[in-house]
Amino acid sequence: MRKKIFTLILINAILFTLAGQSFSASENTILNRRKAVEMVVQNSAAVWNVKENVKFGERDYNKQVLRSQGIDTRKIFLFKHPFTGEDIYYYYDPFEQMQMRLLKEFVPEQLKYVWEMKKLISTVTEKAMENAADELYLGLYSAYYGKLLAEKALDISRKSFEREKVRFEKGLTTQTDLDEAKLALLSAENSVIKAERDFENMHRQFNAMAGLNPGYRYDIIGMPYVTYDGINITEEDAVNKALVNRAEIRDLENRISLIEFQMDIYTHKNVHINYPDAREDYKELQDDLDQLDIKLSEYQYNIEKEIRFMYQELNKCYLDLEIVELNLSRQKKKLETVTAQYQAGLVPESVVEQLELALYQLEYMVNINKLIVMNTQDKFNRSLTEGFNTGYFTGGE
Repeated sequence: MRKKIFTLILINAILFTLAGQSFSASENTILNRRKAVEMVVQNSAAVWNVKENVKFGERDYNKQVLRSQGIDTRKIFLFKHPFTGEDIYYYYDPFEQMQMRLLKEFVPEQLKYVWEMKKLISTVTEKAMENAADELYLGLYSAYYGKLLAEKALDISRKSFEREKVRFEKGLTTQTDLDEAKLALLSAENSVIKAERDFENMHRQFNAMAGLNPGYRYDIIGMPYVTYDGINITEEDAVNKALVNRAEIRDLENRISLIEFQMDIYTHKNVHINYPDAREDYKELQDDLDQLDIKLSEYQYNIEKEIRFMYQELNKCYLDLEIVELNLSRQKKKLETVTAQYQAGLVPESVVEQLELALYQLEYMVNINKLIVMNTQDKFNRSLTEGFNTGYFTGGE
């Protein structure tokens, strides 16, 4: 008896384990947009590298802060007087004091700037990768739904061919009509082959970026629920927000502040006036500052232009979505009318099938436009924060 009870417990445990595995497997066959973006970003070597660089930047800055704390900007110990025991110091002249202030005050700020720049690069790189992942998911979903549409069209073509074949055998149609139906069926079969190949290619591309096995396939590429309902910020507010937050602006402002701080140290006891070398350095710093001011104005202009363009593009995306949704609504009503006519024996079944296929195609267009809206909205939102202009930091812009 005890043995039977143990056996039942073991069987139940095995069944429970298998059930859990089956549930996990079914979960893994569905891919949603958020999960896809997370996978691509987490698998990105570029994102990982820039995040590691931030850690190095922080380490270098903290080390320099500790080193700079022990620097005396006025004097340096030479030796202890052999007779009096008094400490003998060398007192710096104004130029040397300025140089020591650079070591004590400016160099840590310089490394702090580098650390801040690396943090900006990290954020910008991650946002750029999110944009790429959004577009990749759009392509994958489009290929997936295209495969479903091709399979639906093939199913309709098979039914049409079978009906045409029966009619031909009854003498109700010609060989030409049958051949045309056969040709349409072959074309539909080729479309399915092409759609499956397109889906395979897109899936392999996604797998490479997401770190998945090349042969892994999701059964369902999900359509996310669209939570956006128009643009929730005015164009002017969007421009102003971007001009404060964008990485290009923040980095240039940090560089300007750093040079201004360096120039302030050069004015120590009028060193920038009284010492030729310092005077030359100070002039070069002023030239650099003027160039950065010009560059800042250029980037402010370009970013404002970019945001205004993206704002209009986003508006257009919402309008396009509204139009295809209206077309879909009309198609549904038309299908309801024709289905009623078919049930009353007024129209053939093939007419209903073609309208159903057209409805599926419009549903596909609606979903694609929804994804385009989401991608464009997310890209717009990212452009209002640090942005995704990696070219600014790599010398591309």
